[in-house]
Amino acid sequence: MIADRKRFEETGQELAELLDEEKLSGVPVLIFANKQDLLTAAPASEIAEGLNLHTIRDRMWQIQSCSALTGEGIQEGMNWVCKSVNSKKK
Repeated sequence: MIADRKRFEETGQELAELLDEEKLSGVPVLIFANKQDLLTAAPASEIAEGLNLHTIRDRMWQIQSCSALTGEGIQEGMNWVCKSVNSKKK
């Protein structure tokens, strides 16, 4: 997973460009930190740092540890999205 860590900077830049799109203004962002069932997986905190998520100030964001293989964390992430979208509508 070292290669994945090297891509954090590039991915973070691409995410920043997406979030600059006017159509996505204020839209909540959920990042799934997948493959957490693997010992070599980067922890969610490291991914958040690598993607510079702490610099996002104009919207709610969440990074959710998960494993698509086991399903762990998926429901929690989807629940967060639902709550965040509903609170934005109010």
